[in-house]
Amino acid sequence: MIKERLLSLPDEIKEMKIELINANNRLEHYNEEVKKWELQELDLIANAVDENGKTIYSNDTKRKAELERRKENEDYQRLLKALDEARLEKDLIHIELDRLYNEQGNLRAICRLEGDLNV
Repeated sequence: MIKERLLSLPDEIKEMKIELINANNRLEHYNEEVKKWELQELDLIANAVDENGKTIYSNDTKRKAELERRKENEDYQRLLKALDEARLEKDLIHIELDRLYNEQGNLRAICRLEGDLNV
């Protein structure tokens, strides 16, 4: 039983590593989407003018406040939620990968103690 498990663990670890790569890619994608949204909004805020051509958000404090107000946007909130979910998925995969490595190490230690893979 231990021998079979030790032989199957490398494939499970490989699959988890592939899942981790995919999770990292999703996390990176959502990070980029959030940054892109923020940059687009900052550009709109910085270039906003009133009917007289005067800058609406004339200083950094006003621009930051307007950006924070715009972050209430549904699209932005969806992006943040997707980003949080991707981060959680990545963390959970790390935990599972650690568990598999620990199991592998424990089984190897048992085999060394028993001196036989037919345990």
